[in-house]
Amino acid sequence: AVVSTQSTGGKATAGSDLKLGLATAPVLYAVREFPNELGPMISRNFAEEGDAERAFQLVGRSEGVALTRELAERYCNSALLELEKMPECEERSALASLCDLVLRRSN
Repeated sequence: AVVSTQSTGGKATAGSDLKLGLATAPVLYAVREFPNELGPMISRNFAEEGDAERAFQLVGRSEGVALTRELAERYCNSALLELEKMPECEERSALASLCDLVLRRSN
C-alpha cells in the first residue's frame, strides 16, 4: 500500500517504515520537494529523535503519496496488459487480482 494503516496494510502505525529506517517511494518523491530536511534524515536512516515523525509530516505535505499512487497504477496497468497475452486460467486471474488489491490498498 502507498500509505497504510494496520487494517489495510498490516502495519502497526503510520510511518512504521520510517521508524525502521526505510525510505519508501513516498519519501523518495517527497525528498524532491524537501531536500534540505529529508535528505539528511534519509542518510541517517531516520535515526535521530523525531526524524520519523517529521519525515511523515513532510511526506504528507508533499506530492509523494500521489506520485506513488500513479507509479503503482502504471505498473499495474502494464502488468494487466502483459496478462492479457496469457490464456485464461486460474493463475492469470490470481495475478490480475493482485493488481486490483494493490490499487485498492493504495486508495
